[in-house]
Amino acid sequence: MTNIDLKTVLQQTVANGYGDLVTRHTGRAVRSGVEQLLDALDSGQVAAMDFSDVGCLDISCADEIVGRLLLEQGQAHYFLLRGVTEAHCEAINLVLERHDIAVVAEARDGQLQLLGPLEETMKRAFAAVSENGPTAANEVAARLDMPAEATRRVLNELLQRRLVQQEADGYRALSNL
Repeated sequence: MTNIDLKTVLQQTVANGYGDLVTRHTGRAVRSGVEQLLDALDSGQVAAMDFSDVGCLDISCADEIVGRLLLEQGQAHYFLLRGVTEAHCEAINLVLERHDIAVVAEARDGQLQLLGPLEETMKRAFAAVSENGPTAANEVAARLDMPAEATRRVLNELLQRRLVQQEADGYRALSNL
């Protein structure tokens, strides 16, 4: 997993000492800086975009940074949004819903959640995987009291959306790597 500190990228591309992500222009500059870092990663690697030192995030910046990156690079990399606040999630969720995409977010307290428009069964399956580490599909089915085939479909949808990874020992949440 590669950590990308968005405040550092912001300072390198726009302004030193500034910690807010506001305006579409700022978002484009930061996205460009992140894309350069992504170019150095192997395909399939997890890019953890760290919001820990970001104060304000407006919708236009969320669209440029999160929305566009997921749309353009989402099939090449896994994304984890680290250190997000409730206010960050509010702006990001509006963008994700507009584009019908989803992403894994890790709050500052380490709690994982899915952001974006997803069915409740997908959120429950993700929670089962993220709470228990690598988990086989039949274990998730038992925890959720769902038929095995339906559980596999849900887990495969999470896998296709790059919200979990599959390994020999089952499905794994991005932060459990």
